[in-house]
Amino acid sequence: MPQAKTSRETICAAGETLFAQYGYSAVGIKAILDAVNIPKGSFYHYFKSKEAFAVCVAKAYVTNKLTCIDFDPAADFKHNLSAMLTAYHQLLDDMVQVTPVKGCVLTNMMIEANDNFPELSAALNLIYQDWIEQLSQLFLQGQQQGFIGKERDTRFLANVFWSQWQGAVLRLKLDGDKLAAKRTLVQSVQLMTR
Repeated sequence: MPQAKTSRETICAAGETLFAQYGYSAVGIKAILDAVNIPKGSFYHYFKSKEAFAVCVAKAYVTNKLTCIDFDPAADFKHNLSAMLTAYHQLLDDMVQVTPVKGCVLTNMMIEANDNFPELSAALNLIYQDWIEQLSQLFLQGQQQGFIGKERDTRFLANVFWSQWQGAVLRLKLDGDKLAAKRTLVQSVQLMTR
């Protein structure tokens, strides 16, 4: 059992790297097999299809990378905001460690998800909803503590920040300027707070 779990995690890690760098459609099963040096039968032992594999990669990414942006209800808004921005900045730092700049695996998959990939689209939609909920909780806390105006819709602010994040990642893939991407996130939050 531990061997299977390790193998599954290793394959997902390779998929994350490949999907982040090249996108979902551009990465074939052979590239994944070559990256982890396993036969095709081993891949299909763990995953019923490439789409099911992509769902596992997306969920693993959330578990391994996005838990660092979780909202902590025990901390105050300034602490949570600082921790969140630091986590997003670290994600940007990670993206520029390779050439070409790899981008966010979720962003890449969201761009390509459509009716042809219903399982992947459904999983990514749930991830998006959870992500927006975390951001909404953060901005609601900021509102309750007087940092965000009472008239502001915190779910709308969460969507605006998320959209800024996606735009910053796409721009980063184009120009590799992580400082500009980080500034975008900070300025987005500054526009929302008093």
